[in-house]
Amino acid sequence: MGIITEDMLAIVESAHLCFAATVTPDGRPNLSPKGTIRVWNDDHLFFLDIASPGTRANLARNPYIELNVVDERSRRGYRFFGRASLHAGDDVFNDAMKRVFAEERANYPVASVVLIAVERAEPVVSPGYLHVASEAEMRQAWKERRAALDEVFERHIAAHPFEPLL
Repeated sequence: MGIITEDMLAIVESAHLCFAATVTPDGRPNLSPKGTIRVWNDDHLFFLDIASPGTRANLARNPYIELNVVDERSRRGYRFFGRASLHAGDDVFNDAMKRVFAEERANYPVASVVLIAVERAEPVVSPGYLHVASEAEMRQAWKERRAALDEVFERHIAAHPFEPLL
């Protein structure tokens, strides 16, 4: 059995978003969201490098990475620590793209695939559980809270539409 448990798999599949921490050449942290995080196998995670030249350059110099994946409603997740390898034009690249594109029913340019050999994982649990009795209660509370937050943000974007600069 590998490091990645059934619960970790469920969290990654639920979130589909992680934050990846790398280190810049001058030793500063670089934190970047990744919306294509997936489980590769029992010991590896991966994400598609769509628009991450900084992350890619940092990993080319220093392969150590930390990923934080948290289910928004359950307020729990995992920190994954390991070493990343970059893949372009090889079997890992092709398989990862096929998996994500089939699931998303989309196709877009990908610079590389970042494959992380997970060396260890640690749980992330919200201190909200100090006053909430169960995960079901936490999820219900955040479902309601999320709806209220979305309503406010919908009004904001109606007045101030986002215009991507891509």
